[in-house]
Amino acid sequence: MADRGRGQGRGGRGGGRGRGDFQGGRGGGDAGAQRGGGSFRGDRGGFRGDRGGGGFRGDRGGGFRGDRGGGGYRGGDRGGFRGGDRGRGGGGFRPRGEKFAGEDLAFNTNAVPAPDARITKIEDSLIQSNQLISSMSQLSLSGSSTTTEFIPLRPSFGTKGKEVVLWANYFNMQLKDQVLYKYNIKVNKIPGEGLKANVKIPETKGRKLQRVIELALNTLGNAIPVVSEYKSQVVSLKPLALPNDGVVQVLYTDEGRDDTFTVSFHGPNEVPLSELISFLSTMQAMSSSFPLFEEVIDTINVAVGHSSRAHPDTASLGSSRHFPLYMSDQTYDLGLPEQNKIVRGYFQSVRPATGRVLVNVNTSHGVFRFHGPMKTYLRGFDLSSDFGLRALNKAILGRRVKVQILAEKNQPAGKDPKAPQKGKGSAPPKPPGVARIKETACHGVAIPRGGAGEKNTKVTRFGARPHEVSFRIKAPAPPGFTDGQLVTVAQYFQTKYGYQVDQTLPVISTGNKADPMHIPAELVKLVESQPLRRKLTADETRDMIEFACRSPVANATSIVTTGRTALGLSNNPILTSFGISLSEGLLTVRGRELPPPQVVYASLRNPKQTQKPRVAEGSWNMRDVKVVKPGKPIQTWNWVYIVTDGRPFPHADLKAAVAGMVDFWRSMGIAIPGRPDNMDGVRIDIPRGALPVQVIDAVFSKFPTNAEFVFVVLPDKGTEVYNAVKTCADTRYGFHTVSVVRNNILKERGRDQYYANVGLKVNLKAGGTNHRLDGGVTLVKEGKTMVVGYDVTHPTNMSGNTENVPSMVGMVSSIDAELAQWPGTAWAQAGRVEMLDSNLEAKFEERIRLWQRHNPGKSLDNIVIYRDGVSEGQFVQVLQKELPMIRAACRKLCKPEPKLAVIVSVKRHQTRFYPTDPNNMTNSRNIKNGTVVDRGVTLARIWDFFLTAHTALQGTARPAHYTVLLDEVFRHTFKGEAANNLEKITHEMCYLFGRATKAVSICPPAYYADILCTRQRVHMNELFEGSDNASTISSGAAAQITSRSVHRKLHDSMYYI
Repeated sequence: MADRGRGQGRGGRGGGRGRGDFQGGRGGGDAGAQRGGGSFRGDRGGFRGDRGGGGFRGDRGGGFRGDRGGGGYRGGDRGGFRGGDRGRGGGGFRPRGEKFAGEDLAFNTNAVPAPDARITKIEDSLIQSNQLISSMSQLSLSGSSTTTEFIPLRPSFGTKGKEVVLWANYFNMQLKDQVLYKYNIKVNKIPGEGLKANVKIPETKGRKLQRVIELALNTLGNAIPVVSEYKSQVVSLKPLALPNDGVVQVLYTDEGRDDTFTVSFHGPNEVPLSELISFLSTMQAMSSSFPLFEEVIDTINVAVGHSSRAHPDTASLGSSRHFPLYMSDQTYDLGLPEQNKIVRGYFQSVRPATGRVLVNVNTSHGVFRFHGPMKTYLRGFDLSSDFGLRALNKAILGRRVKVQILAEKNQPAGKDPKAPQKGKGSAPPKPPGVARIKETACHGVAIPRGGAGEKNTKVTRFGARPHEVSFRIKAPAPPGFTDGQLVTVAQYFQTKYGYQVDQTLPVISTGNKADPMHIPAELVKLVESQPLRRKLTADETRDMIEFACRSPVANATSIVTTGRTALGLSNNPILTSFGISLSEGLLTVRGRELPPPQVVYASLRNPKQTQKPRVAEGSWNMRDVKVVKPGKPIQTWNWVYIVTDGRPFPHADLKAAVAGMVDFWRSMGIAIPGRPDNMDGVRIDIPRGALPVQVIDAVFSKFPTNAEFVFVVLPDKGTEVYNAVKTCADTRYGFHTVSVVRNNILKERGRDQYYANVGLKVNLKAGGTNHRLDGGVTLVKEGKTMVVGYDVTHPTNMSGNTENVPSMVGMVSSIDAELAQWPGTAWAQAGRVEMLDSNLEAKFEERIRLWQRHNPGKSLDNIVIYRDGVSEGQFVQVLQKELPMIRAACRKLCKPEPKLAVIVSVKRHQTRFYPTDPNNMTNSRNIKNGTVVDRGVTLARIWDFFLTAHTALQGTARPAHYTVLLDEVFRHTFKGEAANNLEKITHEMCYLFGRATKAVSICPPAYYADILCTRQRVHMNELFEGSDNASTISSGAAAQITSRSVHRKLHDSMYYI
């Protein structure tokens, strides 16, 4: 799912899926969090949809986790706003009652310009042209059930709903009509004298790569303005005066020695801006390639991003995100033990839009590692315990460090006899007695390796001190030693350097496994600008949410003030020299507020009658209602409670709570006529050190083979026990499980709401319908349309080699006209491959057969597919690689073939909209639910729109972005109302997420597919989070794990919800 940052150039409407900044998942607003708990990449968020109302991720508002199971029994608003900036240095944590303290009602209400009338005129003109082209096209949809059309033209702009004017987080860009010159560059290090021929020279990257490129550009003089992204591209205003072979040689001085590098320039490629400028006003002769004008936009992005990348105290991640580490008021310290820091940065990306070029800017939050002396870092860990040492080892493993290489006895500081001194360049200042400073990778604390690894090195224990680590002196031995002599680290440093090490600190391991280097901790420094790659802890996640979850006013204000400064968008001579200028203020655009559909339940008093709850701000409650249709009666069920700490707790209260919960479900209309085999429940004790999956499997194996449901009371929110429960039940025994956390089920406050949230999941798993829409969903209600959603998730937040770690595919499909049931199928494929593999055809056949089985005698006329998360650079691949397999499945099973529509849905983009009118916004000061924007920041020729279907209860609402890649359905069915009806259908479906009592932020087929991928990861958790060695599992073991499949008894059900 998109950054998912795929693609260096444009980041697909601003980034996309999330190997990128810490974002709030499917939640409505920006909580800074990444797909769930991870720092930069995240891993699809919540993991648990059924811990008891907990919800996967969705729309708790701007929240991190989302729906939390929906709006609950007594009301959809889960109450309140969590508050603004909690940041230490980010404005201070505000008391929750002062969530908007000191803020204006809405952003910049005193100067709201009307949307640009010139752009509106161009858009309207282009739509008329689109309609003319469509009417004359030989690709007439009425003449064929299928078409080879490439990304359909927008048929019209939407017209339904109340019109509003909104701020958009875009700046208008003025470009000079000129030619830019783009070079691809390659940096290579020249091997030093005496280097063995078979020694591989490590790739130059990071700050060193940037410095080498800077040195190369400096040799060319400053007569011609030049910019770079300091990786592989250089852009200039004129051709550069390069040597004939295009190779520039530079001397890089660092670490007390000189290294020679070559920088090879290839090109230039002439990049005329005139074609882009002309196209955006006329959009004539649109290329079949997509994204449009990718090289031109990429070239402009290099120029716009140059200044922030060149700043020595800015950390740039990916192609578009920049974090000003020097702005202390944009950070928050997370404290001990790891002393990590949340930093508020900014995303920027150049975007083409109708009639103009825009720059999309948004806040972006990430967590960066502590930098500074290792000795200071160690203070956060208990070095006297094995637990503390292992925690330290995990925290520093893989970190970049700088090691002080001491001056030998009688050697002046700053002089290294092993380093060639050429007298050029200047080494950075060093502490007294230090010969040079070497940057390298840290391999943790000193650890006994065993076997061959102990041949020349002896480590007595985990986290050994300098007198507990010894190694053999290599020949020829330096003065004071003999060849092969076994010395301790402490002895070595005393003899060679006259340095007395700190015996209380663990030795730090660097170098490599074959030739480890053991360094006293006080001589090691952790390098700056290193992002945190692991998942955040619960406390860190809470702090991230509090710091990053900010109101629309706060975010918009940051963008036009601090953001412009951090990104170098104001008073920038580099941009001026390239003929680039930006508007001072944000753009305004036109939006429309679509009316909400009416949801329907069965009446509590007379289930044969319907009840229509009041829908307010996209939310409703379940007072005096029952589910529309109960699922299959649950005859055989059990309940278990899991204990991990051995502490006593009120079992009688727990038994009563479970009985009360089941009775409550019955009152909701859920069919549970059976009684458990054991009303007292089955206790599962997991001793300390035991593997939960083995203990739980032993208990589950004793349940009757016809068991249908097991209700599980978890001891806490930890993932290991939860994963074990789901893996055993889903893959080995084939009964549904619904999990609740013990403390939650025992709470008196909000008990009915909690019971109701869990009950909604029970009914969905049993095959029931919780609610429907009054009058049905347009197009689907005729019973001849199947809706499909599918998604791919990739291994993230993992260190080490992830070669054997797969990506997960999840596919769901509707089987009824009410869009209540969405059975799913999931499988693993090659890691980090977004396009679906050859399994797609067979899996799609399964979906068609399932629909036909549930709809006997009906013809499948239409299939509407929501493809979740691909970036713009992959649109063509969807049509070229995935669509043929879908068509093959349709040809095999359907006569005539159904018409297809493929719509890409993306939440991980960077577009945001803010209210301009204080009298027309939600309580959280966001735009209203149902707001759609399809002009102003879009391309008139491309059929796309932004829809904010939900109400963000906190933070800044994040719309979903939908792009039509193929349409044989909507224009054929609705003719001139195709755009309105696609928006309407997508909006209506957002009210049909089965476990919520509120509209969700992205349509259910995409949302359910995302949840299904997460469940598939749980089944294979050993590959992702179950072990520190997860990323080093062999290919054979990985294949065995990925071969797990869902038990046949759960096929064709919503087991994953």
